[in-house]
Amino acid sequence: MCLSVIAAAPAGAADAPTKTLAPGDVHVANSRVYIRVEKTGLGHVHGVVGMLSSGHVTLEADQDAGQLVFDATSFLADVAYARKYLGVAGETDVDTQREVTANMLGAEVLDVKKFPTATFDIVSTRKATQAGRQGLPVYEFVGEFTLHGVKRPLQFLAEVENRGEFLRIRGQFSLRQSEYGIKPLRKALGAIGVADDLTVHGDIIVVSAVK
Repeated sequence: MCLSVIAAAPAGAADAPTKTLAPGDVHVANSRVYIRVEKTGLGHVHGVVGMLSSGHVTLEADQDAGQLVFDATSFLADVAYARKYLGVAGETDVDTQREVTANMLGAEVLDVKKFPTATFDIVSTRKATQAGRQGLPVYEFVGEFTLHGVKRPLQFLAEVENRGEFLRIRGQFSLRQSEYGIKPLRKALGAIGVADDLTVHGDIIVVSAVK
C-alpha cells in the first residue's frame, strides 16, 4: 500500500508558495489525494480528487514523523483529470459530477460539516529494503488515520523521488468505509451503489532538506 498527490498540472511544477516552507513541509498547492470508488450492482466507478490543508513529513524517523491533514470539503467526484489519474474510463457530465459530489460530502457519507478533515498522524517512516519503480527508494509509513471521527492504525509503502528542492512521495492504500462508521451509499433498494472498499492514492510534494 502507498500514498500520493498531484495537481492537474504536472506535480513538481510548483507555483510560488504563499508562505515560506521549511524542509519537510508539504506544498499543499501541488499535492493531491485521489480515491477510486468501485461500484456495486448497476452503479458506476467513480474517481475522486481532494487537497491537503497542511502537512509535514520527516523521512527516516522512528517517532513523531509528521502529519498529513486532508481537506474533505475540497473533494470533487469524477472530474476528468481525476478519472484519468485513476484509470477510470469515460467521462461524466457536470451535472452528474455535482450530484455525486453532493452525495459524497453530505451527512449520509463523509458529513463534512461535522468532519471537515481527515488526518494521518505519522509515527515512523523507515526506509524499506526493496526499491520501487525505476529504482526509487521506498519507505514504510506507519501511523494512525482519523476519518469521520474514527481513528485506526494505518501503514503503507511509498516511493520517494528526489527532485532537488522537492521530494515527490507516491503510494496507495486500501480503506474500508464501514470501519470508519461510513455506510456505503445505496440507491434503488440496493441495486445501485458503491463498494465498501476504496483505494486511496497520494502524490505528495514535500520540501527537501537538500538545498
